Formats: sequence, C-alpha cells, structure tokens
Amino acid sequence: MNSDQAISDVVSQHAEMELRKFFRASEIGSSQILMTDSNGTIEYANPAFCRVTGYSSHEVVGKTPALLRSERMSASFYQRLWESLKSGTEWHGEFFNRRKNGTYYLEKAVISAIKSNDGSVSHFIKVSEDITEQKHSEEHQQRRLKLTEAINNANLSFMEHGNLHQMAEIILETCMTITSSSRAVLYEMLPNGNVGVLALSTTSLDPVPGFQEVQYELLRNGQYEVPLHTSLLMAPVIEDRTVVVNAPEDNEWCACSCRICSAPIVTFAGFPLKIGPTTIGMIGLANREQGYSQDDLVDLETFSHSCALAISAARAETIRKSTLDQLRQSQKMEAIGQLAGGISHDFNNLLTVITGYSTLAYQKIGSEHPAAKDIEQVINAGERATSLIRQLLAFGRRQILDPQPINVNIFIASIQKILSRLIGEHISLTTQLSHDISMVLADPSQIEQIIMNLVINARDAMERGGTITIETANQTLDSSFVRKNRGAMEGDYVVISVRDTGMGMTDEVITRIFEPFFTTKAESGTGLGLATVYGIVKQNNGYIKVVSQVGIGTEFKVYIPRLFKHTKDKVVSGPPGIATKAERGEGLILVVEDEQTVLDLAAVSLRSQGYDVLTANGPLEALKIFDRAGEKIDLILTDVMMPDMSGTEMVQKMRLKYPAVKLLFMSGYSEEKLNPIDFQGEKIRFMTKPFSPADLAALVHTCMTDDSTTHGEHKE
Repeated sequence: MNSDQAISDVVSQHAEMELRKFFRASEIGSSQILMTDSNGTIEYANPAFCRVTGYSSHEVVGKTPALLRSERMSASFYQRLWESLKSGTEWHGEFFNRRKNGTYYLEKAVISAIKSNDGSVSHFIKVSEDITEQKHSEEHQQRRLKLTEAINNANLSFMEHGNLHQMAEIILETCMTITSSSRAVLYEMLPNGNVGVLALSTTSLDPVPGFQEVQYELLRNGQYEVPLHTSLLMAPVIEDRTVVVNAPEDNEWCACSCRICSAPIVTFAGFPLKIGPTTIGMIGLANREQGYSQDDLVDLETFSHSCALAISAARAETIRKSTLDQLRQSQKMEAIGQLAGGISHDFNNLLTVITGYSTLAYQKIGSEHPAAKDIEQVINAGERATSLIRQLLAFGRRQILDPQPINVNIFIASIQKILSRLIGEHISLTTQLSHDISMVLADPSQIEQIIMNLVINARDAMERGGTITIETANQTLDSSFVRKNRGAMEGDYVVISVRDTGMGMTDEVITRIFEPFFTTKAESGTGLGLATVYGIVKQNNGYIKVVSQVGIGTEFKVYIPRLFKHTKDKVVSGPPGIATKAERGEGLILVVEDEQTVLDLAAVSLRSQGYDVLTANGPLEALKIFDRAGEKIDLILTDVMMPDMSGTEMVQKMRLKYPAVKLLFMSGYSEEKLNPIDFQGEKIRFMTKPFSPADLAALVHTCMTDDSTTHGEHKE
C-alpha cells in the first residue's frame, strides 16, 4: 500500500492536501513514524523507521509492532499500553525495541489515536526518536558523577573520622554498585613489598570462608596484610596495567589462595592505583554477570587515578597525624617526666633528712623508749615515700642503674612464690617460659619492678578471681611490626608477657594508663605502677605493647633488647640482696652539699662512724677549703647539681692539685650526668638519695678501702 492510498482511506477528502504535506515531510524527517489500523496492523512506516530498525517498509506493512518487541519489556507493559491506546488516550513514554539484527535500542515515543467522524478510533500513529545514544551518554555522565561523589564522600569521611578503612569501603561500595559486581577488594602496596587490604566487600549473604576473619582484622587494625603472590588478584600490580577477564577461559592466572579472595572468580576487572609511575595499590572487581564493558574500563580507569590521589593523600595524612600524635605523646611524657624528676629531686633531699634524723634519733633512744614506736612510724612513712619517689624517677627515666646480664626465666622462677602470695589464693598464677630464652642487660631491681607492677595491675583487674599468665619468648621485630606499633624499633628482643582474664580496658583508658597518678582504682591505686613500668622500659631502650578487650582481659608485652655477649659468672638470677652493716672507719672526708639539712645529716652520720668531716655549703666554699687542706682529705662526698658549678666541675678543679683524692657522688637521679671523659679508667660511685645513715656509712667505707676509686686506676 502506498502513501496516497493510505491517505485516502484515513481522512476525508477536504484534509487530503494537508496530510499529503505531512507524509512528504515524514519521508525526509529524522523522526520515526509508524501508522497502524485500529487493530494494530502496520499500514505505513517512514524511511527513518526503516533506518533505525533495519526493516524495509515491505517487511513490516501488514504485520504488527510485536515484531519489534524485546524481552527487556514485560508482557504486562505491552498489555497496559494497548489498553491505554484502545481507550483513545495519547501515550507518552520510553521502551526498548529490538532491531532486525537482534540488537536493542531505546526509543522515546508518542502514540496517538486517529478518530473517524463518528468518534471511533480508526488508526494509531506513533512518532518516536531513537534515544539510545542520548540515554547512554546520560548514564555515562551519571556514573561519572557517582564516582566523583564517591571520592568526595570518601574524603569527607576521612576528614571526619581519620579512618582509611572506612574511606576505602565507600569507594569500593560505589564501584560495586555501578558495575553490578558481587565481590570487590581495594588494597595498597606496603613498604615491605606485601599487600595491605584496606577494604573487602561481597554481596553474598553467605560469605566465603575466611571473609569474616579478614573483616574482623580490618575493623581491628584498619588493614589486613598478605604477601604479594602470583594470582589474578595481584595481576594488575604485577603487570602494572588494567587486567580484564570476561570468561574463565580467558584467565591465564592461577587462583588466589589467600583469605581475601578464596571464592571462584568468573569475571574480573582490576585497576592499578598509580601516582605518576608508582603503583600504590589496586581496585579489583569480580563476578559481574555480563562481564565488564569498554565503558566500565574507561570510567574506572579514570576513577582509579582520582582514587589513587585520594588514598595517597589520606595515607600521608595518617602518617602525619600518627607522627604528630607520637611527638605530642612523647613531649607530654617527657614533660611529665621532667616534672616528676624535679619534684623527686627536692623530695629526695627532704626524705633524706626525715629518714636520716629519724634513724639517728631511734638509735640514740633505743627500742624501749616510749617514743620509739612513734619514730618507727616516721621511718616507715619515709620508706614508703621513698618507694613512691623511686617510681616517679623510674617513669622519668632518671633512676641510677646498675645493668647486669639477666636470665629472665630464672629471675621469674626466683620470685614466683612471692608473686603467688602477692596476688592471693583466688587468682592462679601460671608461667610459660621459653626454654631457649636469651639474656638481657638490665638492672635487676628494674626487672623486678616491671614484673611486680604488671602482676599487681593484673590482680587488681580480677576482683572475682581469674588467671595470670607470665610468658617469655625471643622475638625479632621487623619493619612490619614497627610500622604498626609506633615507638617500636627493629631488632632482637626478649619479651616478657603478663596476661590476665580480668575486666579489660577501653581504648580511652589504654591511651592514659602510663600517665603518672592516672588510676581506675580511685580508692587504692597510686597510679604509679604502670608509669614506672613505662619509664623502665624506655630507659632500657625497649618497647611496651598493650592488647585489651573489655570483658575478656588484658595482655602487656614488654620488649627488652637481647644481650648477645655476656660473662656467665656475672649472670643475675634473682632480685638484689640486702646490704651488710657498715664497719667503723677513719679518715678525713669533705662533704659538699648546697642543701644545709642534708649536709648536716651527712656530717653527723659520718662522724658517728668515726670519720673526721669538713663541710661546705657549695662548690665555691669547698674549693677554698680544699686549697687549704687538700693534701689531708681522703674522700670528697659531693652532690652533683649545685649552684655556681656542678659537682663534677668542682672535683676536676680539685684534682688538678691533688689527683689521688677519692670521690663519692650523691645524686637524686641519673639526669645529673657525669662526663665519662673526665673520669677515664675510674669506677665512679653514687650515693642515691634518699639514703639512710647506715647506707651512707657502708658506701663511704667501701670507697675508703677500695683502690678502684683512686683516679687513674681501675680494679674490678
């Protein structure tokens, strides 16, 4: 049927000329025009329709538009469309059709009813446009907007929470959504060559084995580390290019054996994340049913560049914040340590006087005197205060040390009975000691303080009972450990672990547990136990790690550098012993101390032991006395830190005149340093403040009878 015949059948004669003009325009127009009778039989199709569908006019006339139907539109859709048209309603909408060659196209159509003079529908006419490319362009633009929005949201999330794992999850979820992938992973390359998974996602309601373990590790540490290995999942990084597999037979790579991708991969698209020539990570998408199109690759390759910049900036910010936090914490702890040390120095002088004169008074009146018990209480209180001051000094790393080779296994065994009595019968104490434990070089009293304080802390966390486990092991800390545990240093260590089954601690508590006087035991705790441990560990160039879960328990791991060379006959296997009672002596001693009460106590104590004593209230006065009587003086007992000049500077001036004079320094803490160059070949002895008269007399007697304290000589 030609157009002229169609016109004649459809309209009345008076409209024929106008319709002829319309149909002539439709022959050259770009819009598709299709006309059917009232039953839907095609009577006319213009050239534009034929160009789009691939059918000729002769192939469609006499048939229905059903030959264009695609399975992308449901049967119910076509049923509703026909019912609407039969009612005479004009229809506007979009739907997919199928061309003669089987490909699909999307058209936007208007279908109108043409009515006869009696008002009945005689024909239908459809005017439509092929909007496939337009729709594709819009979807392409929408997808790019979603990817850009994902980067913005990821950056905002990181700015708000500082969590790189959450940031990676936002990026990954968007990639999965726009590509309809069922599995995805985003990882970064680590300095040690391994892979650090930042996010792992799946749409499966029944995750594959290992998935939950990886997710737990991501939530706990923000990263899951696996070795770089030859597999499809690692291919984009290994080959440094986008890798696409749209069919299993196209996959030349072996299956991934690690937990991050233990499920079968059917289709895959992996995009390396690059900053310039450097690959910093990868986004991998898997198991899209239709495979990954060229549009997917173009969009995601562009997106991967933005993603790489965002993750690189976030990682740099994470490192910056971590370094800054570490610096602030270090400065904070150092400031507290300096304050503690300064307070301790002043209190040491006061405690020296209190305990010293109390002891002298007790010795004079005897134990039977009515006031003896009162004085005993003063002495006991002074000793308790001395213990607290020593803990402050330990935190501030200002204790004077006597490092010796120690076998921690033997040491722990020697104090195990004491520890058992300390924790009580409601708590069990077990040990797991490595049979091949290495030696450490440390002060025995400090090792005792570490173990005692950690065990006491564990005991206090288990009011209803439980188990404390002390464990030892050798461990080498590598770059991976150091990167995850700020403050740690690479090297070989002996690890002392104390683990309890107590109440555990929150993250907020963990961040403060090493601060002096911070305690969760308001009624009984001093807040110095863990601060002491922290200071001792740092003073010994070690590291301490805390792992705790509320309701499960806490584990402290103390890392002390291993000693590879030691003299076996000097090995310490137990806590230090008690000094013996000093013998009476003779000789002339010059005591130099700027604190008058300490000076007087030292003089009284030494005179009571039979020594002759000269006193000087500072270095300048001491130098004048030494100029007059230097050849008669056997020993100089001096404080280290004093006004005008230090004790070391003072004795150097004295020794220019009399090199053989012996030395004994009084010191409150090790920050009062001596220059070893000034005392080459000589054993320098310290009297640690606060001290008792008996302790002072004993050490002075040792110095007076030991030739190793003579300048220029050194005897073991």
